[in-house]
Amino acid sequence: MNGLEVNARPNALLRAADIAEQLGISTASVYRRRSLGEPLPPAIKIGGSVRWKQSDVDAWIDSQREER
Repeated sequence: MNGLEVNARPNALLRAADIAEQLGISTASVYRRRSLGEPLPPAIKIGGSVRWKQSDVDAWIDSQREER
């Protein structure tokens, strides 16, 4: 899924690789952050898979901006 396609679908469920691309980190870093309880957007567990809603990822990114 490319960035334009994902952002046009706010309820899309994203894989770790998708949010890693949006956050500019590796997929392994997404899983490591999740296992260590480090900040990440809220995840949804579906069976044995973890997914993230695009709208949650967007909101989380917005909340991480520094005020100048």
